[in-house]
Amino acid sequence: MHLSFSERCAFISEVAECVSRWSDARLFAECIDKVHFDPVRANTNISEQSFEQIVSRFETYLQHVGKRSPAAACGLLIHDNNETVARRHTDLMKRYHHAGTLWTHIEHIIETPLFVDSELTSMVQVADLCGYALRRYLENGEEELFDLIFQRADRKDGTVVGVRHFTKPACNCKICSAHRKTVAP
Repeated sequence: MHLSFSERCAFISEVAECVSRWSDARLFAECIDKVHFDPVRANTNISEQSFEQIVSRFETYLQHVGKRSPAAACGLLIHDNNETVARRHTDLMKRYHHAGTLWTHIEHIIETPLFVDSELTSMVQVADLCGYALRRYLENGEEELFDLIFQRADRKDGTVVGVRHFTKPACNCKICSAHRKTVAP
């Protein structure tokens, strides 16, 4: 509260710089352009579609990690506490544990999401910073924070698989470009 605007900006940049160096951290995100999302065609709403995408990507990541180190193959979803979302995401996660998502069975994500107050949990605030950087990049083209946190996007064989930008047609933003990237043999 006592920081000037420039001091707050510098602090946010410093945190994003720290995140960029966390080699064991992975970023999972679903960025949906609401203009191009058709809930009738998707047979779900944006919130549920985003949640299912993130759960599926995280589960797939844990499956890959489990092949290398079975002891490290379990994960937990931690969510900012929002009473409206909590019940819906808890019910969805119970369904995913029972029947899987559209893309995968859930075997490595423990339990339903843990809901915490972001004011009390610094890691949820870091996740908020990552979401802020993604949104500012996609909506305003701001790259400074995005370029730092996007380094932590989960990748497989050089292609970004942890972060998706849902838009029609696929654009040439850094997310879409990195999602299409393939490594030469």
